[in-house]
Amino acid sequence: MSEEFKNKGYAFTALLKYKQKYEDAKFEFTNSIPRSSVKQILGVVKLSNLGDLVEEDYHYVLEDIAIVYEDEKKQIRITIPIPWMDETKILKTFKKIVISNKTKMLKNVILEAIMKKKKDNFIAREFYYYHNVAYPPDGKIIYYTDEVKVNDNMLPDKGFFYANDNVYTNDQDILNSAAKYIVELNGIKVNNLKELIQIFMKFKDKLYITGDTLANFKYNEVVSLAETCATPLYLDYIVIYTNDFKAEIDCGLKLKKRVIMFSYEWIAASPDVWSALSTP
Repeated sequence: MSEEFKNKGYAFTALLKYKQKYEDAKFEFTNSIPRSSVKQILGVVKLSNLGDLVEEDYHYVLEDIAIVYEDEKKQIRITIPIPWMDETKILKTFKKIVISNKTKMLKNVILEAIMKKKKDNFIAREFYYYHNVAYPPDGKIIYYTDEVKVNDNMLPDKGFFYANDNVYTNDQDILNSAAKYIVELNGIKVNNLKELIQIFMKFKDKLYITGDTLANFKYNEVVSLAETCATPLYLDYIVIYTNDFKAEIDCGLKLKKRVIMFSYEWIAASPDVWSALSTP
């Protein structure tokens, strides 16, 4: 039995790796297993630093430990003690774990969302919809990743969960890539700042711009398109012009320096753009 134990994220990651290895494995929750029903123990995962597998009479007793075993019917089972049920029951909802190019798969998800106009779906870096994800009405979670790794909150540190057409991740590569694809798919690239300003001036009369607008945005280096930690996969009614991409998803989609964006009611831009607009 491995003595290594780091945190819950380590335990969840280990359990998911067994789920990946044994795709048809069944999850079950019980504090003891008859030894006669265990044909072969395939793995042991400590759920705490006190975790131990105890043999008592004719049973295996699970004390803060999960085991992976083959039963007498050759079915693979991942067995977790009942006190850990609430924290680990989400594992039962995984449809599959796909080891692939994670950013390529993300782009496919975003392209599909845009094509199908799924404007209410989102990318989130918090698992605050835990129970909605754990019991999605349309079925299961698909985990796209190049390496299985999740944190203490069962949120991917590598790759992303795809459930109910939403993306859940704590992977900075995925978050930055998501921002990049959203901007590219909703924006227009230009060659330089001068060209950007020229394009903007053509549409300036359609915008509601006042001195207050300029004052509010002139010194902002970061502009957020959302007030929550969920960013829509498909941003409608926003046009983005840029000649140098810098953006990220944190709490909302944030477009950084040298970016200008507007709808028919407002404009936001980085300081270099405001400076160019203010120059006679």
